[in-house]
Amino acid sequence: MTHNKHIIDGINKDLIGRSKQYYLDLAGDWEDPYGDPVITAHAGVRVVRDDLITGSKVRGGDCLISKISPDQDTIVYVQPRFGLAGVSILDVAKRHGKKVVLFMPASKQISHHQACCLERGATAKFARIAAMPNLNLIAKSWAEKRPNCFFVPLGLKHELVTAGFVKTMSRMPEPEEVWSVISTGVLTRSMQIAWPNAEFHAVAVARNLKAGELGRAEVISAPEQFTSAIKGDDIPPFPSVLTYDAKAWRYIPKNTSRDILMWNVGTEPQLKDETIYDAVNSERGWGDSRDYRSVCHDLEGSRMALPRVGANVG
Repeated sequence: MTHNKHIIDGINKDLIGRSKQYYLDLAGDWEDPYGDPVITAHAGVRVVRDDLITGSKVRGGDCLISKISPDQDTIVYVQPRFGLAGVSILDVAKRHGKKVVLFMPASKQISHHQACCLERGATAKFARIAAMPNLNLIAKSWAEKRPNCFFVPLGLKHELVTAGFVKTMSRMPEPEEVWSVISTGVLTRSMQIAWPNAEFHAVAVARNLKAGELGRAEVISAPEQFTSAIKGDDIPPFPSVLTYDAKAWRYIPKNTSRDILMWNVGTEPQLKDETIYDAVNSERGWGDSRDYRSVCHDLEGSRMALPRVGANVG
């Protein structure tokens, strides 16, 4: 297991110098266009069913993208082989009339999640990398050189995303106990801000947590590799991503007298055209920068725009 050496400090880095009211004020008059989360009960556990929408990231993502300057017509993000961030950003970007460029790690063949992003209209740029933070730096540098592009950090780690989550969560009754999986920690830290009296548990599935990322959540490290799906009786009785959220279900106490909430961020996106796997050349050699050294007009219909505006976005 490579994700069981966490820094446990009890600090929520999103609350350093900030408060719940800070995030509510930051969200301002924004309202979640996806509505209040649907909750269903399973074995005495209340489950947030964001598998019924594209995924939870559309909520905070909409708060961010709705506040981006109209002159920035292209969203830039890094899409790993696994994760619902890409399809979520595409969902929100479509609502706001923006294009999406996704930087992806080079590979012999794109993954299912990456294929779904391309089918839904993303422009892909591939790079051979040693680690995801390297690709994040490449994408950030590429976007910052283009006035019409707005870069979204890996994991949607942006205070406006947190603000959107906090506002939506604050509309919900505060539970006694909360369970979720954790990777970057944006979701659990947002819930901790919205529900200051609840007890939190986070199941780490992908990486070691750094200082301030866990907040006050107690952490359990899932024994599987991130890319390994759970099987059999551990699979929850509702749609979920078997390499991600589903890994928390087995640890949650069932049929207790406590008000326990699990936040399920989504389920597997559906791919309509299987031929896309063979149609996309995602292989790149070391030092091959063909995808990201081109100029701004390589985006169909893009244009050089006016400088960015808005002090809270960037």
